[in-house]
Amino acid sequence: MSSKDTFRLGEGPALEVVEKLPTPEEVFKVPKLSGWKLFATVFGPSFTALGGALGSGEWLMGPTVAVSYGMKLFWFIWVGCFFQTIYNIAFCRMTMLIGEPALVYFARVFPRKLWIPWNVAVLFFALAWPGWALGAATALGSIVLGRVPGVGVPAAQAAADAVFVRYLGIGLFLFSFFVVMFGGKIYTTLEYIFRFKVLFVTFTVFILALIYGKPAIWAGALEGYASVGYIPPGADIFLLGGWWGYTGWLSAINFLMSNWYRDKGYGVGSLVGYLPAIIGGKKIVVSPVGKVFKFTPENLATWKRWEKLLVWDQWLIFFPFGVVGMSMPAILVASFIPVGTRLPEWGIAAHVATQFGTMWGPVGYYFISFIGLIVLWGTQLQIMDTLTRNMTDFLWSTSEGIRKWAKGDIRRIYYPFMACYITFAMWAIWQAPPLIILLLSANIANFGGYAVFLLHWLERKLPKELRLRWYYWPFLYAYAILCWFFFVAVFILGRLLGIRVF
Repeated sequence: MSSKDTFRLGEGPALEVVEKLPTPEEVFKVPKLSGWKLFATVFGPSFTALGGALGSGEWLMGPTVAVSYGMKLFWFIWVGCFFQTIYNIAFCRMTMLIGEPALVYFARVFPRKLWIPWNVAVLFFALAWPGWALGAATALGSIVLGRVPGVGVPAAQAAADAVFVRYLGIGLFLFSFFVVMFGGKIYTTLEYIFRFKVLFVTFTVFILALIYGKPAIWAGALEGYASVGYIPPGADIFLLGGWWGYTGWLSAINFLMSNWYRDKGYGVGSLVGYLPAIIGGKKIVVSPVGKVFKFTPENLATWKRWEKLLVWDQWLIFFPFGVVGMSMPAILVASFIPVGTRLPEWGIAAHVATQFGTMWGPVGYYFISFIGLIVLWGTQLQIMDTLTRNMTDFLWSTSEGIRKWAKGDIRRIYYPFMACYITFAMWAIWQAPPLIILLLSANIANFGGYAVFLLHWLERKLPKELRLRWYYWPFLYAYAILCWFFFVAVFILGRLLGIRVF
């Protein structure tokens, strides 16, 4: 490998071999990686992923599960986050090694002509549905109307509220498009937003849960953490599959996180370019083909340092914030609403606003509604970017014709695609309530477990010294099986054949 200018990895164009792998200090322009520098400068992709995780799973599905079945299903939280953290490390590590996001390097697996359209379809159907915008619009509607939309009103008014919420959702979509237009690097803009969201929401809800969470609910949560494998009889598998799908982030399609490590500059990602903003950014030459470093002792030592940073980012940020962020809203809601209560399909984003309004007056009502707004709007912003940037990178890397059309400027793909997606979302937003849309999307995300096979196929093409350590694979395949279980149980058995699993 060290004597060649290119290295062939699977199908598609060969990777360019570079002489030197930049060190973390060179990439992040710091003399030394101290504890604070790690947190403020180096760590970031996990915050960006959690910016989306703190939304549908935490603010919608978790409370719905807790109110429907009690706290004994809390084992889903730490088990799901544990498996997802390992999953994230495995897929993002490959991006750090060759500079290509997961969807791009999946196209190197034989047969290439199958995986290109296949992965495009999975990406679109898992992320295209605008349930997050509807959830955020419900919270915004609660602020504008001074009451939870569709709750405690006559049928005619509830129907009018649903229309109003959908128009608010369209407005939030357009605002999200406006946000990603500014800044030098789109990823950097998003990271600033999601750092604030994750830290503010997690600590705020944690404090509220400490103050207002009932001791019996906390005790039930601790029991639930230990009740691994428990499933209540007659449970709604559609809801459980959705919660599993959104515990942590996006379950089996968490490989999409790899794109942010590329744009952050981890490993070889620092050598291939990034997605710049249209206003404030400049044209960046983004390599359509990945790179790999020359296999020397110096580069290998630097690579091991990059691996440690990835592991730290995941286990110190993604895992603990994922567990806490998933647990606290459910504990808070369950402390106010009796088990067995059916939360409203439209009012779920503001589920405890009225309770805090009773305790704190208007300040409490609007404060909780505001938290729901930033939680779910942030998720929709992140999902919009995730879908658009992964599709952009995929098209950029697999189609020379599209690169010629874009005249070498990747922004000419990113922004038109996002505009087309928003147009589709404006139609889809009228098709179902937010919780139903989100459950559909989450259960489709479970389908992505096949990605473990694709990664394993590529890993075997690498030199032994660069392969993922053997002890990751039992966890990766176990997680893929669990995700496929929920996908098959929900879609194949439950939805198509009408067979109840529990």
